[in-house]
Amino acid sequence: MSQHVALGPVSQRILCPHCHADISTRVEGESNTKTHLFALLLCLLGCWPCAPCPYCMDSCLVKKHYCPSCNNYIGQHEN
Repeated sequence: MSQHVALGPVSQRILCPHCHADISTRVEGESNTKTHLFALLLCLLGCWPCAPCPYCMDSCLVKKHYCPSCNNYIGQHEN
């Protein structure tokens, strides 16, 4: 069973809980339910041309941290 750690929105230097390497995390932004709800709300309000905008905004994406050495998921940061 893996242990997941809450992290900030930017890469952080930690000891990987999987491979025990001293690393700086690789951060990837991914859409989540909040992102989809904002896009839907824009469509419902008649702003359908702006519906893709939440998928490009950092504040609407969850930041997932991965180990660059072993590629395992470490934790995430949600705004």
